[in-house]
Amino acid sequence: MNATVPRLVLSILSLDLPVRASRERLLEMTGRYREAESLAVGLVKALDAGAEAVCAVPSAPLRGALTALKKPLPVLARLPLTPPALDLREDHWLMREPRERNEAGFGLEGAAQRVALLPAAITGDVSARVAARIDQESGAWPTRSRAGLLLCAPVTDLVLAAGHARALERLLRHGRSRFGLAGLETRNPGWLLARLHEWGIEPDFVLAPIDPLGTAMTPDAETTRAEMQRGSVRLLASEVRGGGPTALEAGARDALDRGAWGLAADLVELSDLSSDLRGLAAMLASRSR
Repeated sequence: MNATVPRLVLSILSLDLPVRASRERLLEMTGRYREAESLAVGLVKALDAGAEAVCAVPSAPLRGALTALKKPLPVLARLPLTPPALDLREDHWLMREPRERNEAGFGLEGAAQRVALLPAAITGDVSARVAARIDQESGAWPTRSRAGLLLCAPVTDLVLAAGHARALERLLRHGRSRFGLAGLETRNPGWLLARLHEWGIEPDFVLAPIDPLGTAMTPDAETTRAEMQRGSVRLLASEVRGGGPTALEAGARDALDRGAWGLAADLVELSDLSSDLRGLAAMLASRSR
């Protein structure tokens, strides 16, 4: 499959996962896009304004929106699904067998699911277990909407901490076979970019928080920016406002100046969905000339 890494992505992860934003802003966004119809309208507006893809988890509103839309919606699927409630369990979520369907209705049916989980059950290999979950949770995802896989940060950073290069390679290969593109989400951009260079691993893209204040640029802003300057990995900068202190345009410009390939702007960061995305699209277009 010939696929191109998008440079401007609308993230709707804040509708389902914790992000750096005020409680009031989060409540406003979740209330506005709670219904599938309103979410579908917002996603169409985003694409018309210049967004090339949407980053999302498999959720009931998203499934309803994908069903309602008459044209394909390119989605970077953040998988496996890791809702905050998993943190309340004593056992790690990777040690539990996935259900046949999640709350959104995404998943494989009975026998097919059990066959997919068989290699993980036999070997105990973390990459096999994660791959089985990816298959299970993307089973009902429309093929026409698969723009790429975004391996979630809890998995990426676990494998990174373990120094398990082969597991990362296998997961990227698995993701490409299912979605065309395979990228990594991380909360440790400086460490990950350095290890990818050391291991000679080339994901199609990396999505990580980048902002002028270095709010979440682990291990520190200086190290992360130095790794970004290598330019060996296409990095989509997220959380460019650093949770609010930085203006969207200033944060986006700083990330691109530091070497970011593109931008992943979340709903909570956009004051006006269409206007802000058009501004970011124009900024990216001016740099590609």
